[in-house]
Amino acid sequence: MTPIQMGDPKRPITDPEQGNVDKKPKPQKRYKKKYKAKDVDPTSPMGVLQFEIKEILADLGLTEDHIKNDLREILNDKSVEEIYHREVTDVEILRLSSNGDGLAVVQHPVRSDGKQIVIVPFGLPGDLVKIRIFKSHPLYAEADLLAIEKPGKDRDDSLINCKYFGRCSGCQYQNVDYNTQLEFKRNTIANAYKFFAPVLSKNSQLPEISQTQSSPIQYNYRTKLTPHFNVPNKIPENYTKPNVGFGAKGRPQWKETAGGEGSVMDIEECSIGTPIVLKGMTNERKRFEEEYKKYKRGATILLRENTILPDSEGKFHIDQGSKDSNDSISTIEVEQDNKKLTKTCVTESRAIVREYVNGFVFEFSAGEFFQNNNSILPIVTKYVKDNLRIAKSKPGEPNYLVDAYCGSGLFSITCSGGVSRVIGVEVSADSVKFAKRNAENNKVQNADFIVGKAEKIFANIDTPAERTSVILDPPRKGCDDVFLNQLSTYHPAKIVYISCNVHSQARDVEWFINNTEHGKDYYVESIKGFDFFPQTHHVESVAVLALK
Repeated sequence: MTPIQMGDPKRPITDPEQGNVDKKPKPQKRYKKKYKAKDVDPTSPMGVLQFEIKEILADLGLTEDHIKNDLREILNDKSVEEIYHREVTDVEILRLSSNGDGLAVVQHPVRSDGKQIVIVPFGLPGDLVKIRIFKSHPLYAEADLLAIEKPGKDRDDSLINCKYFGRCSGCQYQNVDYNTQLEFKRNTIANAYKFFAPVLSKNSQLPEISQTQSSPIQYNYRTKLTPHFNVPNKIPENYTKPNVGFGAKGRPQWKETAGGEGSVMDIEECSIGTPIVLKGMTNERKRFEEEYKKYKRGATILLRENTILPDSEGKFHIDQGSKDSNDSISTIEVEQDNKKLTKTCVTESRAIVREYVNGFVFEFSAGEFFQNNNSILPIVTKYVKDNLRIAKSKPGEPNYLVDAYCGSGLFSITCSGGVSRVIGVEVSADSVKFAKRNAENNKVQNADFIVGKAEKIFANIDTPAERTSVILDPPRKGCDDVFLNQLSTYHPAKIVYISCNVHSQARDVEWFINNTEHGKDYYVESIKGFDFFPQTHHVESVAVLALK
């Protein structure tokens, strides 16, 4: 969606009784600073916010003219900026954004008939709060949460499990009951399809959104963390070490938090990281204290869990991982599926790491993408496998699977037992190399992996479409029109679309069904969310499409 352009807001009307006392024309005001609208991906958080603003306006019977902020004056006149950027009390949080922030409406500071839409991080629906507005945009403003004047029904601050929560940008929902978190995420999916699949929604062509699948572990689940730091180009003599951690979400004052000052918080531990990742975090922070002066600029520290299986003699070969102060690789022993495993934390992005998922072992580069919550992966892979079944298949008739965007083979391999043959397609040659290795290591003999460009992804697929299911697991941006047209032309019996961005998924499903050659041959069988990231606003979605 093209960003909404704004004109000058309404100016106060001059008192007609005063007349025009200035005979000389006033000099034209020069504006040094100008607001530049940025191109925004409609399915990004800022893009989705435009839809949320429109919905709020419709609910309140307002138009865009009612909520415009005079950016030209704010940027160029300090007195005007001070009028806009102010503290406001008795502010009710109306709803959540797709980013997990509270959304509120307050009186406009300049126009009596105007309102302002305000983003309030850490605000929850029903809260009555005090805020400080500190930044203005054409159609909304950003604010810090200063105080909870009256908590809403969803707020329970006794649940908070982290001393950094309330300013750290990592988590949004630690003070929300877990079942309510799951309902928030279900609403996110419902809104995504309402905003980005309006035709399917209007024509009642979408199923009810299923309950969000919970994660077996709600804390200490994340197998990858990437804390970062900033270092000045020239380090002064009395310079203390920089903060190492995650970004701060404004300057809220509603609760005391650790982490120091600045845009990057100094975070010693993260409550959603796995135990071995937190050990690695401790090690790397100590190392950084000794070495930070070597850096010319900021950088990101990779902390990736690695799983080591014993050899045939029951011995563990540990040759890589974050080291403690004694120069020993930190390890943690665990038991999974009645097997003893050893965990280490890898910090080199090109190092090869292993993950153990429901009896399968996967190898991949530490810096490459792999799902970061192992506890929910067996549930997700089973759900995907179960939904690959083709309804009209006869007993004994062969079925096939094409795994587009297959990566290192997670779904190809875990779903291989339910089909006659798997073809994994990936644009990255390195990922295909790991997928082949993983198939071999797991003794999967019915899977082939090929490097294929997106514009020709089905060129080498020779399985009969009427007996083939297709898995889609694209990056956040989703699928492009070229790919979706190819998919429609191929005409598979079933499509299982896995997405880390439900908004691009909804857009793609709408476009595929309504704009491709054979799209209308399909219906949306089910849509279900999976909570890979408890305590945060993130939700993954699986949409299943089948031939009518």
